[in-house]
Amino acid sequence: MGFRATNYTVAMLLLMAFTVGMMIVRSRKPLENNWPMLYWVLVLLISIRWSEETWDFRLVLAGAAAGFLLRFEFMNTLLTRFFQVVEFGTWICILYLSFQRITT
Repeated sequence: MGFRATNYTVAMLLLMAFTVGMMIVRSRKPLENNWPMLYWVLVLLISIRWSEETWDFRLVLAGAAAGFLLRFEFMNTLLTRFFQVVEFGTWICILYLSFQRITT
């Protein structure tokens, strides 16, 4: 168990830092913020580039769909909270799985 600095592991480490930043942005800023959309596009590109080494693509699509739906203001409070829980759960899974990948 250790950290080897390769292109993949450094990219995962930066993505983990960006994920924590997005969790802070999503919890403190309004839902109309564009940073989470940029984050989800980046995660989708990374999971396409390293498809066999990263997360399950269905997990990424579920989080991205929740993040993109939160950008629009047509939902009631209960539905908005549900999509926020889905997005935060996806972020926690991404952090956990990324930590497992870079330390093995």
